[in-house]
Amino acid sequence: MPLNPKVLRRLFAAGAVLVLLIVAGFYFRGILRVHRELSSALKKIPSNITQSTRGFTFSKSEGGRTLFTIHASQAEQFKEGGRAELHDVNIVVYGRQSNRFDQIYGSDFQYDPSTGEIVANGEVHIDLESDATGISRPDQSPPREMKNPIHLKTSNLSFNNKTGFAQTKERIEFRIPEASGSAMGAAYDSRSNVLKLLSAVRVVTTDKRQATITAQSATMSKDPRTAVLQSARLEEQERDFRADKVTFLLRDDNTIERVLAAGNIHAQGGGPRAFSMDAPQAELIMADQQQIRSGTIFGGVSFETKGTSPAKGKAGKVLLTFGPRNQVIRARAEDSVQLDQGQPGKSMQVQSQGLDLFTGSNKKLEKAVTSGTAQVVLTDKQTKSTITAGTFEANYGPRSKLQRVFGSPDAKVVSSTPGQPDRITTSRDVMATFNDEGSMTLVEQDGNFHYQEGQRTATAAQARYVPSEDNFVLTGSPRVQETGTSLSADTIQLNRKTNNATAQGNVKTTYTELKPQSNGALLASADPIHVTGSSMQASRNGGVARFTNARLWQAANIIEAPIISFDREHRSLQAQGSAQGKVSAVFVQPDKNGKTTPVNVTADKLSYVDAERKAVFSGNVLVRGAETTMNADTVQVLLLPRGNQASSQLDRIIAQGEITIQQQERKATGNQLVYTAQDEKFVLTAADGKRPSIFDAEHGQITGDSLTFYTHDDRVLVDSKESSHTLIQTRIRDASKK
Repeated sequence: MPLNPKVLRRLFAAGAVLVLLIVAGFYFRGILRVHRELSSALKKIPSNITQSTRGFTFSKSEGGRTLFTIHASQAEQFKEGGRAELHDVNIVVYGRQSNRFDQIYGSDFQYDPSTGEIVANGEVHIDLESDATGISRPDQSPPREMKNPIHLKTSNLSFNNKTGFAQTKERIEFRIPEASGSAMGAAYDSRSNVLKLLSAVRVVTTDKRQATITAQSATMSKDPRTAVLQSARLEEQERDFRADKVTFLLRDDNTIERVLAAGNIHAQGGGPRAFSMDAPQAELIMADQQQIRSGTIFGGVSFETKGTSPAKGKAGKVLLTFGPRNQVIRARAEDSVQLDQGQPGKSMQVQSQGLDLFTGSNKKLEKAVTSGTAQVVLTDKQTKSTITAGTFEANYGPRSKLQRVFGSPDAKVVSSTPGQPDRITTSRDVMATFNDEGSMTLVEQDGNFHYQEGQRTATAAQARYVPSEDNFVLTGSPRVQETGTSLSADTIQLNRKTNNATAQGNVKTTYTELKPQSNGALLASADPIHVTGSSMQASRNGGVARFTNARLWQAANIIEAPIISFDREHRSLQAQGSAQGKVSAVFVQPDKNGKTTPVNVTADKLSYVDAERKAVFSGNVLVRGAETTMNADTVQVLLLPRGNQASSQLDRIIAQGEITIQQQERKATGNQLVYTAQDEKFVLTAADGKRPSIFDAEHGQITGDSLTFYTHDDRVLVDSKESSHTLIQTRIRDASKK
């Protein structure tokens, strides 16, 4: 706080001094009580007054102790009106307890009994000094050492015995060990015990942190014991406080009990911790002469701080609690609190009904806690994040740098970036972590986490968000849903910067809202497409998802592979084998009895586009049917339009490369094959100068330019260029007929 209580005490010590200056009029009242004796002394000296040509001395005693003495170098009593004059006057007041040694001295004092006016012409000096040893010295000589001496100087001081009113229009100066000061003009009403310093009040302290206190005017009263400064200002090195009105309420021992400030209160400080504060009203409660107990600033408070962590804020009221050495240990802001901290483009704003700030023994901010409805608004470059929760607690580091903010319960985060839909997350708790530059580095949300961004939603038990990467990591049964897609896994990452999603462990993706494709086959129906795997990577931009250790199926159609890349929009996929496994797919075809039988295909690689109804297998391809096994380098599986069928039916198979076909005791080889599923017909033709052949254990080997054979019977058609237009037909015995 800019108000230094030590300076305030000095100010009112000075005020008490000025009171005593005017209260000196009481001493003159004491003189007036002995007016008859004094008047007689000027006419006819009584026995208790000694007079010489150079002056006289008058004493007043009570109980064997001297209360005061008056000494003048010359005294004159005038016949007209009884007016008296004293010259070169020195008055010493010992007090009824003999513990004072106050002196009043000046060149000329006048008294007019007709008006009751006492006037000190020219300068008047007053020394107010405590004398703790006076009671032990019967001679009441000047003490060797004074306690807290106070010196005052003014001129043309007047006091009216009839009205009890004292005043001067001249400059008043005072000096005490802790301070010096002055004022222009003073008025004192002894009956109401009210002192007014009329203008130009100024007090300057003498300690290392010199403070200057000024006021347009000051009013001090004894009952109640108050002092009021108008247009008050306190200035220290790099600090300044001012207010239209400052009121001090004093205890019976003249120590400060309360300080009230009102009207255009403004406090400011310079240096590395520059600050400013404005408010209509303020109050300080003092515990004792050295310690402030509490303070209240109210009526609408605003403040601003500079330095490495600039901040500004406002509140309806601020309550202060002070610790040892008058350090603020707690500040509570109430009523529409707003606190802004940070640089432009990278800032934090707190809005709440209440905010408590706690400082440590090192005078650094340690913790801030909100109460009532609260929200935190974080701005970093173009992103604005609004966080709401039941209560927030902020923790600060060694240099009062914000380290983390914890909010609970009912936490909600709304992040807005131009050109993108708002991202909304909710959870039970939220924790935001910051670096020394004030940037948010991590946001953790725990307990029933929900995520909403456009059409994308997600749920999980916990979530971690890294702003620099714009990346979420969801754990605890996470699930992500988007238009026509749902994803679950042990862990899911959502990256807004790259627009990618990554999942790990027990991955399952389901694609829904599919329209049936009349010309499609393997992935043509409206049934959901499911994909499981150990991991997944997907791009929202390209619409392609890559799965590992994957299994993809729609109804009865199944594809398995170490890696499957699925394109939902085009209903196409790429599958890749590895050392851990092959690509496998299942199709169906009718056998010779009309029964639907499966056809299994494995390979190193698969490429499929549903619109083309063509599955291209390459690398160590193996096709297994009910009665046929085929190996080839490359196989194209052409499918029939799906129609109302549950499974994809074979139309044709086109194979190339080193082809081997095995049927019971028949084995065929070649480099090019066309298989037609409808009539189970194989056609091997010559390619690269190699002629196909069929080997039968009973009939031997048959070779030709083209070999045609069927699964449902033993016919083999041979076409050879060596015998043009010659067709060789043979029947190979069925081993089952032996």
